[in-house]
Amino acid sequence: MNDEIMMFGIPLAKVTEAEAVERIVEFARKGRASRGHAAFVATLNVDFVCNAVRGWPFGGDDELWGYLKNADFVTADGMPIVLLSRLLRHSLPERVTGADMVPAICRRCAEEGLSVYVLGGDREAVEQAFAKMGIAGLRVAGIDPALVKLDEEQPEIVSRINAATPDILFVALGNPKQELWMGRNAGKLDVSVMIGVGGTFNFISGCVKRAPKWMQRSGLEWIYRIIQEPGRLWRRYAYGFVKFSWISLRALLGGYK
Repeated sequence: MNDEIMMFGIPLAKVTEAEAVERIVEFARKGRASRGHAAFVATLNVDFVCNAVRGWPFGGDDELWGYLKNADFVTADGMPIVLLSRLLRHSLPERVTGADMVPAICRRCAEEGLSVYVLGGDREAVEQAFAKMGIAGLRVAGIDPALVKLDEEQPEIVSRINAATPDILFVALGNPKQELWMGRNAGKLDVSVMIGVGGTFNFISGCVKRAPKWMQRSGLEWIYRIIQEPGRLWRRYAYGFVKFSWISLRALLGGYK
């Protein structure tokens, strides 16, 4: 499709944030029946790529990569992804993040009479986020801070979601857990759209601070995150920097078709 580029074998939509929000709302309006399954939406960042994509001598997760390659809609949530697209001469228009899209999606849902449901995350943070957004008329079908275990079926979680009949399901479990759960349950969910949002509600509520806008635009947000949580994040970002650099070189040389 001319509105997508392929990166690491994953189709990335060439959209602005506003266009992405409208695409997701359109999925919700059309409903599950139009696709035969819940539309799978992913916001691809460096962490996703490093978790999923193989690039010798680095491993990857073939199941996760498969879900991303076959996703209905993938946006670039990370400036390194956008910058790499420019080097590949297939420029993406801008970074499109889950943290920025969720409030916009919720506003459009209120206007369209669509409902949302949140799986995962801290209930208090999610409730604070909705209160902070202050969107009149937004229908929140449910907030379910369930402990999701990928090695168990846990049909009760799917049953609770289906009983609430939401139009859009926000899955706040973090990558790769949220995408693996979405991929394994897409055919069981009676929802129109599911989108992995990671820690978005923590950002919106203010429980976790986002980097200044200039750092987000310049691709330096990772530095701000490490400063906030050095003990937890420095190894992940160090590994991600090395692996992403390596597989980006492979992409530039024509790999991952």
